Parts: sequence; structure tokens; C-alpha cells
Amino acid sequence: HVLRAFEVMVGEDIGLLNGLSSESYWDFRNAVAGCILATDFARHSSYCEQVRELLQDGAARPVPKHLEMQLIIKCADVSNVLKPIHIARRWALRVTDEFFE
Repeated sequence: HVLRAFEVMVGEDIGLLNGLSSESYWDFRNAVAGCILATDFARHSSYCEQVRELLQDGAARPVPKHLEMQLIIKCADVSNVLKPIHIARRWALRVTDEFFE
């Protein structure tokens, strides 16, 4: 996913990232990769633990921006089962098709 996304973004037709410095490019690439990896269910318990730590003792703790972005993507990814069945079914079929392409 990451490779294909960046092929499109740096391609001659789009050139979306052409104006970024090397440092900004790698910061952006790492942020995108982190968000994509957040959808990997094998990492789910790690995210749950990080949230538990942030909520520990009811104290307000700042959430690192990269974790905030990853949690937003994670919530969107796992929320499919809460959608109306006719929508959830279509998305489930698309995800299944993606695994077998």
C-alpha cells in the first residue's frame, strides 16, 4: 500500500510531493506508513495498551500527533461492523477482494 501510494504521489503526472525537502518528505512518508500499518490487526493490542497508558489514573496526557493520526485511521478501519448491513457488506467484500488480488 505504501509503495503504491508513493508511486502515485511522486509520479510525473501528479508530483504532489515534489516541493518537500528531504526531511519533510521522510516525515510525511513515515506518517503515511504508520497510518497504513495501524490497520494491521496484528498490532491492535499494542494500540489498546498505548491508549490505556494515556488514560491511566484519569490524568490528561498529551497524545503524540503520530499516534493520534494512527488511532483515527484505526477507528475508521474497525468501524465497518457498525455501519448499516448493506454498506458493511459491500466494504467487507471489497476488503476480501483486496486480499486475493
